[in-house]
Amino acid sequence: MNHPPKSTAVATDAATPSAEAAVLIEQLRSQASTLLSAALGQNPLVSFGVGSAGNFPYYWQNPSNLLFNGNTYNWINYNLKANATPTQQSSDFFTTQFIEVFSSINYQLSQADQATLTQAQKNATNQQMALLTAWKAAYGSLPTPTPGMQPIDIIMNTIATTWAKPATTLSAIQMAPNLNALLNNTPASGQPIRPVLANYLQALGSSISLQNATTMNNGYLQAALTAVQSPSATNGGLTIDTISNLVPAYNVATPLSDIINGLNATSNAIPVSMGVARTSASELQVSVSGSTGFSIPILDFFSLSTDASASYFSDSIATSSNSITIGMLFTGVTLVNFGPVSFNPATGLNWLWLQPITDAIRNGKADVTGFHFSPACSVDFSPNGPFGYLSGVAISNYPTVTITVKSANYQSIATTIQQSVTVKASFLGIPLGSTTESSYSHSVQTDASNSTVTITLAPPTASVAGSNESSLGWVLGAQTCYPAAITAFAAEHARAMKSARPSHAVPVASE
Repeated sequence: MNHPPKSTAVATDAATPSAEAAVLIEQLRSQASTLLSAALGQNPLVSFGVGSAGNFPYYWQNPSNLLFNGNTYNWINYNLKANATPTQQSSDFFTTQFIEVFSSINYQLSQADQATLTQAQKNATNQQMALLTAWKAAYGSLPTPTPGMQPIDIIMNTIATTWAKPATTLSAIQMAPNLNALLNNTPASGQPIRPVLANYLQALGSSISLQNATTMNNGYLQAALTAVQSPSATNGGLTIDTISNLVPAYNVATPLSDIINGLNATSNAIPVSMGVARTSASELQVSVSGSTGFSIPILDFFSLSTDASASYFSDSIATSSNSITIGMLFTGVTLVNFGPVSFNPATGLNWLWLQPITDAIRNGKADVTGFHFSPACSVDFSPNGPFGYLSGVAISNYPTVTITVKSANYQSIATTIQQSVTVKASFLGIPLGSTTESSYSHSVQTDASNSTVTITLAPPTASVAGSNESSLGWVLGAQTCYPAAITAFAAEHARAMKSARPSHAVPVASE
């Protein structure tokens, strides 16, 4: 399967968030949900922990060649971790998870339907042999069988889907008053095969619907699987800017211009005010907007380094004798939606075909005609499991940070920051960049009457609604999709109810 190599993904800018950081992550999600309530619809934001994939590379179209940004592609294709709170991306791709599940599905007839078709095929043995012989004479060999399809099935699928424009069905071919008109895209090599085909379909009689369902559905399964395993120009593969091979198609539903305009709307902002107090050598007590405080490891919360000290915040600012308030402003809150492109059986394009998966979950081990897992699938399809992906993110520009310190040493702190050429900071383990002219800027104000110093860290103008493929948006919350979860829940509930149902057997009277 053609994927961008992992090395082309966005560089790591955060570790997995700590449990304590979840309080702050939830605060951002809650405010973003309020601002974006009209746009969210029925899919709410959930708290999202930025991990090794980093924040969201929203500039999804490369401005130099108009190709899909490979960094964005990798980011939106990551699978979701199972049992993770807040929601987090895993280190694997959703397409990999999809292939694992989809490869174990085939279309099967019930025992009764299979017996009917087997008898009809036995009656049509001579006509089937004639068709196979005609095909081999025209093309030199028979198609190679697959786990779900025999050569006759592959031939039938090929004829129905490629010899007719638009594609047709075996039932329609059987009933066609003018076979030449229906199979209007028959290659020259297939012309002698058409009358033999008509004899075979006629011999199948009324069982043609069963043959059609088996052949066509297994053919569609193979087409969708090929589109995700071996994407190409003919099956809807997507071209991205980081590799020459095509990849399974994803689509960003939000136009790039809307994303940029949203980030430029800096009045659409989320403020966060945090009171900070030192409680131990390694922990802080943090209260958000006056709420009850919580403990968090210092390095999981906030860090600030200067030319002279790599741990200046923890060593010199966050001391027990100082009173600290940290304010952050996340501007340009914007919702971006995206997702995998659904398979179209009529055209054979693209790959995300969920019906076979949900049908297979629903059918379980029941003896019914339809899609089934064979072999059995052990994937957890619920929201607790890994079969899910992000369908949208609420993003903003990287925050402006204001640190106000009341301290007897306020003047010393101000001097240290003023004299530092490079000041680096991080929040929740996410670097805010070096505060140089190419990144964050830093400024200092003092108030002698209150013994306070205020340090302001501001993102550069170029990074607010940045316009290149490396631009990142801070993720405030995410929309998730577990596409088989409802079916999995209903199937499990139905099985539980069935097993709990009391027996109605009539007891045998003793002699």
